[in-house]
Amino acid sequence: MSIETLRLHLGEAPQNVGLLVSQRVVNLPPQLLPPLYDALFDEISWATEDEPTEECRSSFCFKFFLLISRIYKQHKNADQRKGRRGDIDEAIIYVKPEDEIFHKLSLWSFSFPLHTEHVATHELRNYRLMGLVMAIEADKVSTFRKELHSLIGEP
Repeated sequence: MSIETLRLHLGEAPQNVGLLVSQRVVNLPPQLLPPLYDALFDEISWATEDEPTEECRSSFCFKFFLLISRIYKQHKNADQRKGRRGDIDEAIIYVKPEDEIFHKLSLWSFSFPLHTEHVATHELRNYRLMGLVMAIEADKVSTFRKELHSLIGEP
């Protein structure tokens, strides 16, 4: 999707857009993910009611969330060497399991190269560390929460 598509959905001067930058510890026990995300989104919801001024309360009425995270994306030349067409689902390794759910629910997304020194394991030798930006409609948060609970095995 293009930047024009994002502008169409968010508007020229986007308001009510929350920015989530996820840099949690990768080896965090997965059982903690549902309560952490529940707490985050509950706090945002409560802030629309509990903040002292109308201006503060309305500043938490998000229509969209922009998420920034990291993924591993397969090099295009690796697909060509193997003679495969390259399915996009197979070409991405999500660093955090919740990012796959967010990506599936996203209205718009794009990836960009990260310029970091990365020591690749044998399994990741054909992959490149990339940044991933996703736009998620706020009304998809409940779906995300249900799918995360289902993925982790929490009721």
